[in-house]
Amino acid sequence: MPESRKALVTGGAGFIGSHLVNRLVDCGHSVVVIDDLSSGQLRSVNQQATFYHTALNDSRIERIVQREQPELVFHLAAQSSVRQSSVDPAADADSNIVGTIRLISACADQGAEKFIFSSTGGAMYGNLDSIPCNEDAPANPLSPYGLSKLVGEQYLQLYHRTYGLDYTVLRYANVYGPGQNPHGEAGVVAIFASLMLDGKRPVIYGDGGQERDFVYVSDVVEANLAAIDSGSRGIYNIGTGAATTIRQIYELLQGIIGFAEEPTLQPRRPGDVMSVALDSARAAAELSWQPSVTLADGLQRTVDDLRRSAVRRTGRVRLSSAAAAPDPKPDSQQPEEEPRNGERL
Repeated sequence: MPESRKALVTGGAGFIGSHLVNRLVDCGHSVVVIDDLSSGQLRSVNQQATFYHTALNDSRIERIVQREQPELVFHLAAQSSVRQSSVDPAADADSNIVGTIRLISACADQGAEKFIFSSTGGAMYGNLDSIPCNEDAPANPLSPYGLSKLVGEQYLQLYHRTYGLDYTVLRYANVYGPGQNPHGEAGVVAIFASLMLDGKRPVIYGDGGQERDFVYVSDVVEANLAAIDSGSRGIYNIGTGAATTIRQIYELLQGIIGFAEEPTLQPRRPGDVMSVALDSARAAAELSWQPSVTLADGLQRTVDDLRRSAVRRTGRVRLSSAAAAPDPKPDSQQPEEEPRNGERL
């Protein structure tokens, strides 16, 4: 790793962001986290990071960037639900477009060295004729969420042309792994595994034939680290190139957990693409990045982490049976402590 620098991580209390913050701290960087805790957990923020509890579309973002003067900016905070973006596209745009513009502008004003943008590959390309696709495939989002990420990419290009802000765009496949929220509507691996461990039947929307590219969270973190000193003004797919159906994920988790029940089937949701997998050859060539965790290993690690989390919360292992006693409320429903090491703005 290069010399220590100050890094700002938006969404640093969330799933991917908290993993990234931990790695940055381990590498010796000084880390500042901005998160509105709408989906992240304060308990997930590394104790050595400075934390600000605020939303990106709040005007106080400029004050934070001016005060902290980050050299590196990792922008992960977003309204990330495809379904919710279709239900309320204005709110999605307020968070993902207006908030991103506000952050980009503040970073350009303060002379940030590099802006690394977490975009989407899964929702960027729409329904493809062939997979895996590379970054030259036309962007054809089918949801406001996917469109908001495309607009964010274009604003980065504009701010580079106008103000010289350097950037790298990382288009993620479907990220999974330990720490993903099993109580939301995104993150099929965590949702399926958590329900199976509770003895409950997961829901599959459609017939389960939808294909996705599943990439493990530690590999995504390493892509962010690789982009610190590489990939200037580049757009990179971050995935495995392998398409796996939702039904296959269900069956693999059944085998790991020992769950016999079939899923509940419900109609497909609007905005869902049928098939996507990402060709990451450009990232391999220009970022020296490639995925290292296999799907089988990643699923096993995720299930093991959920089991450990159940033991920590309840003092016992969850039974894979519908007759198991109900668990207490999920962590996301527990009252939050006050932010630490930073200022509540």
